[in-house]
Amino acid sequence: MHPKFINLLCCPETREALTLESLVTLDSGVVWAGTLRTAGGRAYPIVRGVPRFVSKERYAASFGWEWERWPRVQFEAENAEKPMAGHTARMWDRITGVGTEDVRGKTVVEFGCGPGRFLDIVRRKDGAAVGIDMSAAVDAARGNFGDDPDVLIVQGDLLRPPFREGVFDGGYTVGVLHHTPEPQEGLATLARCVRPGGWVACCVYPKGGFYDYPSVHRFRRLHRKLFGTFEYLPALVYSYLAAYLIAPVFRALKAVGLRPLVEYAERNWVVSLWLKDAQWRVLDTFDAITPHIATTHTEAEVAEWMAAAGCEGVRRTEWCATSAVATREQKAIVSLTALPEGHTYAEAPTAPVPFDPEDHEDHTPDLLPLTICPWGEDENDRERAAA
Repeated sequence: MHPKFINLLCCPETREALTLESLVTLDSGVVWAGTLRTAGGRAYPIVRGVPRFVSKERYAASFGWEWERWPRVQFEAENAEKPMAGHTARMWDRITGVGTEDVRGKTVVEFGCGPGRFLDIVRRKDGAAVGIDMSAAVDAARGNFGDDPDVLIVQGDLLRPPFREGVFDGGYTVGVLHHTPEPQEGLATLARCVRPGGWVACCVYPKGGFYDYPSVHRFRRLHRKLFGTFEYLPALVYSYLAAYLIAPVFRALKAVGLRPLVEYAERNWVVSLWLKDAQWRVLDTFDAITPHIATTHTEAEVAEWMAAAGCEGVRRTEWCATSAVATREQKAIVSLTALPEGHTYAEAPTAPVPFDPEDHEDHTPDLLPLTICPWGEDENDRERAAA
């Protein structure tokens, strides 16, 4: 971590301020080894550039294994001139619904950053990127950004993060809160870390979508039964089989008029999804069948979570039924120490992102554009619903 981030952090247990003791500092100023301490005597190590506020991965262990194996598959730089080129950037835009002006020169936090593919988008938009994850994926993330002084990766609990209240200009969480015991509390915690007037975006699995298929639930139960003996090997083997054999065969069968039969099999018995790149299919299949916790939710739930978290102007975004963005409501925040000099409460507008209906193959099966909106309709919504 770079010392300039110290004012964002606090003890997750006592909320006390932290002081930084550096043992190894890189030429970029990033502290590679050291300790964060409270006045009360609590200490948190910095190991390989990452402040560590938890000692166990707990329910997030599968993601640490996953992202250590595939740390860069979904990064834009790895997909240039490949079938999934631009996918991560489009996904981030359509989920958050915020413009580059809401990121450039700002400090943005991601809850559940994994190896950092969306933090990479924040950096490409010239924002300072802060990511927190409970799993060992933080090491993959730190490795992906090297000694970039404008990236802070933290290993911590999303439900008890080591961040002061109201210190970020924006915050988002993509495909993560449904893997926690309390997704609503996770969103509320994220919102508390964002300044008044800042933006908050969220995306969780939609109820009834691919990740809610009976077939996916069956494979998760099977994975749990086999894990004690074989760990991740069966899930890994199946993910490659599904990506390189089952998915292409199913796609061909759909093309010759057997779509209803294949979709029945996919929904009820065989986990299979189509993405243009086979490695992405491997990763997404593994991601679907191995998590310890994976809940699904509705549009109305996400809207209620946003409102309960103290957000206003809640609106769904273009990505899927359960992606939304809002503004942290304007109210006073009690902080432990003064905000860093120059930090302002400038308004962060949230502009809609246009959707290209011809780009539908850029989505996994459940992440399709919406036709309804639980927070009210505008003229475009009614036109889509009538189409």
